[in-house]
Amino acid sequence: MTTNRGRKDVIRDRMAATGESYNVAARNLKAMKDMGATDEARLLQRWLPAESLDVPCPCGGTCEPGETCERCHARHRHVKRYPGSLTEVEIWADRYECMGCSASYTLTVRLAGRPWGVAETVVRGGAAEEVVRARVFPGVVHPLLRAEAAAASDSDQD
Repeated sequence: MTTNRGRKDVIRDRMAATGESYNVAARNLKAMKDMGATDEARLLQRWLPAESLDVPCPCGGTCEPGETCERCHARHRHVKRYPGSLTEVEIWADRYECMGCSASYTLTVRLAGRPWGVAETVVRGGAAEEVVRARVFPGVVHPLLRAEAAAASDSDQD
């Protein structure tokens, strides 16, 4: 286990080497630690759907394609996966589309050990209320939250 002093020394060394501010250096070191999870989250989200239901879904085998459409009686296929919660980082949403009409539906799934970001408890407001906030891994697209890399570049431009 690294002591607080040791962690601060590592951050200061990175500051000296890169010219980053203390906060940016600390954030980048944390991002490097989360790199393996970041790569896996990116792979979970970025895949092309199978052309037919006869082959396994390229999502990684956690989906349930093939349900029959109530409108046209064709089958649904798994076409997309994206983060499915604002604060629970292991919750993903799987989107299924009908192969015969425009019908679609979404299922929420928990993929244990395969997060799309990091959940952090932060203190906010005058009452010092603790709030859970999720930080999206770089490269992961969340429909309601911005990735950390995009948020950092936006704040650098201000």
